[in-house]
Amino acid sequence: MVSDTMKINIRSGINFKIYLLLLIFFLSYGYAQDNTSKQFTWQQISGNWSVVSDNKESYLRENRGKSFTFDYSPLINLNSLISTDEFPLTTLTHTVALHAPADGATYMTFFAASDYRQFYAVQFSGNSKSIHTVSIIKSDIKDTTLPKQAKGNFYITTLASKEVSLEYGRTYTLSITVQGKTILAAIDNAQVLSHIINEELESGKIGFASKNCITIIDNLKVYKGKDIIFEDDFSKESIRKIVLQGRKLTPQEIEEQKKKKKQK
Repeated sequence: MVSDTMKINIRSGINFKIYLLLLIFFLSYGYAQDNTSKQFTWQQISGNWSVVSDNKESYLRENRGKSFTFDYSPLINLNSLISTDEFPLTTLTHTVALHAPADGATYMTFFAASDYRQFYAVQFSGNSKSIHTVSIIKSDIKDTTLPKQAKGNFYITTLASKEVSLEYGRTYTLSITVQGKTILAAIDNAQVLSHIINEELESGKIGFASKNCITIIDNLKVYKGKDIIFEDDFSKESIRKIVLQGRKLTPQEIEEQKKKKKQK
């Protein structure tokens, strides 16, 4: 049985920034070349995503809610999950419900992702009372000559937005359709947004991201034309994760570190 967790063992005395750099390295380079990633449907970028079985039903849930702004990419800043495969989609649809909101609650379904900084998305924004805005956004790279580890090397453009009044705790069906250069977003089969972009989208990865709320997602289907090319009812755990495992330094290691500091 293949584990759904990739464990990184580091000593507790090492600064957390080193772990973060390791995380970015594996996300940016390691997994793309790892054959075992084909055994997983999803890659956790950040947050705490899991498949939950409840009363004979199953669904995908982000359990942490709070996110941390490291500023290496929009997806690392949020609690994010990305597909391991790319899809040439024309329509993507799934159910979504947001729970336990706080001010600044944000959720997005992203698609056509070629990088953790390059993607399109439909985004929900809200306060502690309700979801008040739906937007189509684009994330892109500021300076392509900089390495992937460069902080703040991305920008987000709001392409279209609309004020709405959606309830927390209620399940909605979100549909995203790409027709040539037009992106359309619908909620419960009612179109809420459309925008014409300056490029025709090809294959890309899809995923989900949120902060300041607990996200529940189910019944994902991806269409190319009328054909379903991918679907997930989240009845099986297929999320690959990186987990930080620490250990205490031995007395000998502590003394060695002290000696190194004195030498500096």
